[in-house]
Amino acid sequence: MEMIGYIGGVLLGICAIPEVIRTYQDKRCHLGWPFLLLWFLGEVFMEIYAIDLWDYPLMFNYTFNLVIVGILLYYKLKKMKKLFSGAVNII
Repeated sequence: MEMIGYIGGVLLGICAIPEVIRTYQDKRCHLGWPFLLLWFLGEVFMEIYAIDLWDYPLMFNYTFNLVIVGILLYYKLKKMKKLFSGAVNII
């Protein structure tokens, strides 16, 4: 049963890889802030829950997804920083 959990975790993580590739190629995240923040917070809380249970397949899944959403947030924040630094230079 544990192997089924790992396979499910990998498959769920793979779902986001096309978006990560698109984000990396465009150097900007196309997803909205509400979606990214809810996804990130959901993963953090579920990671805490999985750690409390010592459920390795869940911990693997949530850690993998935190890495993916972390990459997306990095590019979202990078683009935001660039926008704000341009606005400061105009003023």
